[in-house]
Amino acid sequence: MNPFPVADDVALHGQQLNFLAGLRSFEDSGFGRLDEPVLLAVDFCTPMELKTMRFEGGLHYTYDDADGTSAGQDVNLKGTTLELSAGLNYALELARFRPYLGFGGSLLWVKLRGIDEDVDVVFDDSDVTAGGYAKAGLLFQLTRAAHVGIEYRHFEGGQVSLDGTDLSTNYDQFALVFGASF
Repeated sequence: MNPFPVADDVALHGQQLNFLAGLRSFEDSGFGRLDEPVLLAVDFCTPMELKTMRFEGGLHYTYDDADGTSAGQDVNLKGTTLELSAGLNYALELARFRPYLGFGGSLLWVKLRGIDEDVDVVFDDSDVTAGGYAKAGLLFQLTRAAHVGIEYRHFEGGQVSLDGTDLSTNYDQFALVFGASF
């Protein structure tokens, strides 16, 4: 017996808005102390008339801040990324649980800023790359329309060149999901 009699229609076939918070981990050691930024994201799904398959889009933002050294000087480093993604999402309903899979493409903008206040030097560089992602998650229906869950996402992207260094943008990401279906 389904505890939410009409949840099937909304949860699996309606639109969905999710807010995510978590951590991203870059595979390239060249990111140094900026390799595990904090993630904030918004994902949106809309039905495609293909059972429980939906089109999804997302905007993911990360930020990290660390102190380090560059050319023997103490430097404050700030790393920021902004990712715009689009793809497909497929979900199942298992009582109040809803496992899902997603995949698609992304544009990833990466910015690195370093500040050495002692000698008043600033470097600021950014680059953009494209790549693909795959993700898996598990949602739990709290009410007919509200859900919480967890998500794992892997991104395989191109390289970016920041301050003369080529870095791979591949990453793994773990996030908590808070959302609603309507």
